[in-house]
Amino acid sequence: MLDDSTIARINKALTLAKALYLRGHMDEARHACHLVLRLDPANAMALIRLGLIAREQHQGDEAVGHFAAALAADPQSLFAARLLAGAYRQVRRLDDAERLLEIWLRNVPQDPELLIEKGRCLLDRGDLAAAAAAFEAVTAVAPDNASAFALLGICRRRSGDGEGSLAAFSAAVALDPQDVTALNGIGNHHIDREDFAAAIDCFRRALAVKPGFSKAQKNLAYALSLAGDIEPARAAFERLLEINPGYAEGHMDYGLFLLSVGDYARGWEEYEQRWRVSHFEERDWGGGLPRWDGEPLRGRHLLLWGEQGIGDHILYATMLPDTIRRAAGRITIAVEDRLVPLFARSLGFGEVQVVARGASVKADVQCPFASLGGWMRRTPTDFTDGVFLRPDPLRTAELRARYAALGHPGDRLIGLSWRSANWQVGGYKSLDLDALLPVLQQPGNIWISLQYGDADAEIAALTRKSGVTVHRDPDIDAMRNLDGLAAQITALDAVVSSSNSTVHFAGALGVPCHLLLAAGRGRMWYWPRQGERGPWYRSVQLLRQETAGDWSAVLRQLDAVLRRA
Repeated sequence: MLDDSTIARINKALTLAKALYLRGHMDEARHACHLVLRLDPANAMALIRLGLIAREQHQGDEAVGHFAAALAADPQSLFAARLLAGAYRQVRRLDDAERLLEIWLRNVPQDPELLIEKGRCLLDRGDLAAAAAAFEAVTAVAPDNASAFALLGICRRRSGDGEGSLAAFSAAVALDPQDVTALNGIGNHHIDREDFAAAIDCFRRALAVKPGFSKAQKNLAYALSLAGDIEPARAAFERLLEINPGYAEGHMDYGLFLLSVGDYARGWEEYEQRWRVSHFEERDWGGGLPRWDGEPLRGRHLLLWGEQGIGDHILYATMLPDTIRRAAGRITIAVEDRLVPLFARSLGFGEVQVVARGASVKADVQCPFASLGGWMRRTPTDFTDGVFLRPDPLRTAELRARYAALGHPGDRLIGLSWRSANWQVGGYKSLDLDALLPVLQQPGNIWISLQYGDADAEIAALTRKSGVTVHRDPDIDAMRNLDGLAAQITALDAVVSSSNSTVHFAGALGVPCHLLLAAGRGRMWYWPRQGERGPWYRSVQLLRQETAGDWSAVLRQLDAVLRRA
């Protein structure tokens, strides 16, 4: 039994620990907690404070230990149970969190904080409908709980319900103008609408409340970059990594930003963190082999493997000829199976072979394509013209003769692609075929569809409306027959395309390509912010939006370019 003097000393130390914690003096707060534990080793409040300190410093396992000890010291502490469930979730021990929540929700089935933790676990598992139901249950029993509305907004946003998410986030801010999750969510909604000024304001409001809020800081940096505020964006990214040095997603996004502004050496270094990002969906095809050191092979066998989408494969593969010369030895190139015939013809000679990803390869070292940039593209002078693909010459000649017969002697053969299938930003990069009608009506051009996916109905509707014909070759599937697509593109005089894989094919084949380039969210990092040409492909001309979402300036540029050709 503690005497009154000891209890007074404990209470004084706990008060001091709380004050120090709230001022951000974590080491001193921790010291005060340990003073308490010397006097009372099972003091639940001191253990809880130590857990909060550990959580603040991103020491998740340590936080779990402290909160578990606090609950063991005071088994009736609902506060400790809530904190322990949250700590379990944050270290991805979802089964432990849900078992604890099940026990406590039997006793207090309508406790808002426990229900919120249940919803968070479901959200982390990706069960958006069940998570939303849990948060809606909270809003029913606690309609003034801003956090429940904010989390409901996240569920709706991830489900694709933009307006529903905005309504939930707005309800949260109406209840609590300083709810940082809701402010961050509204900022993301403004990014989706390409209202970057409003987004920046939301993220700054969230950071004014919680300066260490990593997601809002990352989103602020992203919004600034989309708005073209380069130096403020760079400073925001640097601040993010100062706040949270281990934040892999922040490093990855900063890497892409740096690459977009030509800071290649640092950009590739930061982009290597992509492999630590949970939602970076690319499989590691390296087979557990050691990473290549960039030095000549000297008898070693190197596996190089393509990553991400078809366009990314080709973009990064522009570095392969330089890599083959640098490595000077036996190399296996593993790519998406649709690219094997084309890559084999283009690169598969000497000691180089091309196989499909997943094929059995007995190599000594390995490297993903994008990681080659750290050696091959460290400065602007390291870039080449980007041409490395070799189409089938006989197929190319046959297609050119067949397409030329569709018009009159001297007509130009122009390939056309207007949509992107990218699930995140494809809508920002794509046009309606109808928008191109004034250009398609120019005389002297034969238009050949290069659009992948089902475009027949859209082309037929355009023809019925205007009489303009965009020819589609039924023998070439632009989604599956990529070797045929390469021959088709090479058979043409030029290509007009929105930002999709067609542009990468044209650039890597050396075919003149007029890229209809979106601003804002539709501009990918590898297309530079200024200038008519980018570093990756010399044959690609950039025709830019002046305002995000407005294609009128691009179409005027395209009309003028084609009239001059």
